[in-house]
Amino acid sequence: MKKIAAVTDTTTQNKGFTLVELLVVIALLGISVGVTNDILVSLVRSYSKTQIKNEIEQQANFVGLKLERELRSAESVVPPTVPPYTSRLVILKGGGVSVTYELVGDVLKVQNPTGSAAVALTSKDGVSGVSVTCGLSSGTACFSVTGSDPQTVVMNIKLQAVKGNAKEYSEIVNAITIRKSY
Repeated sequence: MKKIAAVTDTTTQNKGFTLVELLVVIALLGISVGVTNDILVSLVRSYSKTQIKNEIEQQANFVGLKLERELRSAESVVPPTVPPYTSRLVILKGGGVSVTYELVGDVLKVQNPTGSAAVALTSKDGVSGVSVTCGLSSGTACFSVTGSDPQTVVMNIKLQAVKGNAKEYSEIVNAITIRKSY
């Protein structure tokens, strides 16, 4: 009897990956994780910048609209006399009532009515904290009043981020004529 030699198929016995294949897969996986990480970090930074910018714009809009509403319903305004009163605005309303807006340090405050406890309109706390300054450059008045019949109030207020992206800012530059002064 003849013995038949067993023929083995070497292609079916090698199950698995070669070292080169594993290294290629690990390298590709590392590259994709690195790129994904960079994209995520960039998205988080972009989100933070956008959030700070939106908060500053919201606070500027709130302050600007509140001042505009008060001035539109005012009977007259007490003109600032000399510095340091350029950061203070006294609005006279009907019935002898007045409202005072004043920049104290770098926080804008309101006394409604004048003489009552001042309430901060802006805040320096948290991510959305802002610092308030007068004008586009130092030495510029926050409020100036021109004319007497009619009176026009010019506002020049800058709100800037305290934390995060401190380069972000928003400005309130507006001129409002007091309706009841003419």
